[in-house]
Amino acid sequence: MNSSKKIVVKLSLALTAFIPAASFATPPIASFTDNNETTGYLGLQWFTEETNFIRPNVVVGVRQTKTAAADNKITGYDLMFTYSLEKNQFDAVRAGYLDGKCNVLGTVGLGYSFKKKSVLGFIGAVGPYSRLIAELDGNAYPGLGLDFNSLGCAGDRKENVLG
Repeated sequence: MNSSKKIVVKLSLALTAFIPAASFATPPIASFTDNNETTGYLGLQWFTEETNFIRPNVVVGVRQTKTAAADNKITGYDLMFTYSLEKNQFDAVRAGYLDGKCNVLGTVGLGYSFKKKSVLGFIGAVGPYSRLIAELDGNAYPGLGLDFNSLGCAGDRKENVLG
């Protein structure tokens, strides 16, 4: 056998030994753990019959969320305080439960209006950097509120790569 044929045979044998070994390599295994976050935020809020476009309420809040490892579902709580620029006084405090996925979370909760001196109940939807709530005060007066805030989506579940 000439030298070029010997080189080709040796390379072929080396490749046939290497290819099966590479095919049995195990891919990395991923597991997930819950992701817990507590985040503060600021925002602006407009409420029907209460705020005009030029003087919205200022929102300061804290949101605590847990993203489940099993299905990336988010649950948590939101506590927010609003200050009325128009009335120059604290407007309300609200606490709500959150449940859903990153792009749309449902919220339901209770609060107290310092301006109306009344209990509040609300239900709504929370998205990245926004919230839309329908509210009913203790006098059965309805309202609709829209917030834009500094809070994006809650974080995804944490991925742990093994191997």
